[in-house]
This record gives sequence, C-alpha cells and structure tokens, in this order.
Amino acid sequence: MDKLDLAKYLAIIFAGISGIIYVIGDPLDKLLSYQGPVFSGALLGWYVINKYTPKDKFVEFEDSLVPVTSILIRSKSWIGFTISAFLIAFWLTPFIFKIAQEFPELYFAAFISDFIGGFIAGYLIPSLKFMEKVIIYSLGFAADIFYVMLLYIYSVIYNISQNSLLDHVLGFVYIVKFSEGILFAVYIIKKVNAI
Repeated sequence: MDKLDLAKYLAIIFAGISGIIYVIGDPLDKLLSYQGPVFSGALLGWYVINKYTPKDKFVEFEDSLVPVTSILIRSKSWIGFTISAFLIAFWLTPFIFKIAQEFPELYFAAFISDFIGGFIAGYLIPSLKFMEKVIIYSLGFAADIFYVMLLYIYSVIYNISQNSLLDHVLGFVYIVKFSEGILFAVYIIKKVNAI
C-alpha cells in the first residue's frame, strides 16, 4: 500500500471514529472529536492534490516532487489557510458550540465545516516551503494550548467533573498530540537527511 492509499484509508477511519464520538459522546468528547474531521479532511486534501495530478505535472520543490498546481497557488495559499482557520475555529467558540449542541442541523454543519477547513489546509500544504510548514505546525501547537483551555471552559459550562476533564486532557495529549509530534519529528528528520 502506498502512502496515498494509506492517507485515504486513515482519513476514512478518522472521520468514521470521530463521527461516532460526535454523535454519542459527552460535550468534551464532542469537542475533542472536532479534531477528527479536520485531520481526515487534511489527509484527503493532500491525497486529492497528489493522486489526481498527472505524473508529468510534478516539479521539484525543495528537494521534493510536488504537483505543479501547488507552485501555481503558492502566492495565494495564505487566503486558503485563513479561510480554513475560520471554518474550524468558528465552531469552537463557547457561544456557537453551545448552540450547535442544541440544534442537529448546526451540529452537522460544524462537522462538515471542520472537514472542509481541514481539506483546504491539506490541499495547500504541498505549496509551503519547509520552514513555513514548521511555522504552521508551531501555530497549531500553540492553538492546542487554547484547545485545552476550551476543554476547561466547557467542563465548567456542562458541570463535568475535574477527574473527567483530566482524563480528556490526558487522552488528547497522549493520543492526538503525541502521535502528531512523532510524525512531525520523523518528517523533520527525513527532511534534513538525518535518516
């Protein structure tokens, strides 16, 4: 199985698992499950731009082969990342999150919006230089600190015990962020030709 097929299947698995949690979980589970559509959307965005670009339309960019489309949209990629960030962050605000829990239509729209935001980001990632990818990841890490603060805020709003909050935070750190950190570290090491 090549890395493109792996990305596609992982995206489907992440979307499915997060969709189930999204439907049956408590408010903190639902907040954490927002990571699923973002991540699966990003994987599918990356998959689409790489899979459906003809082999003769790849060019070398920073010692990697990237779709020529990525080079063409590079100067405008910041617009896409801004839209992506808005589509994702909008649903995390306490006011909107609380309303979305009460109306199934908004609840579904949040999931789709997060997926689209992730897809846009994944589609644009190949257009970034190495240091720009490092900066994006660093900003994502900083946003995750904000995410932990949101978990605390929602635990107060929904009267969830501190033990449950701690379980959710530890799950988030060890299952999501630790895995992301390892993958990004391997990417950096490979990029600088250390392995």
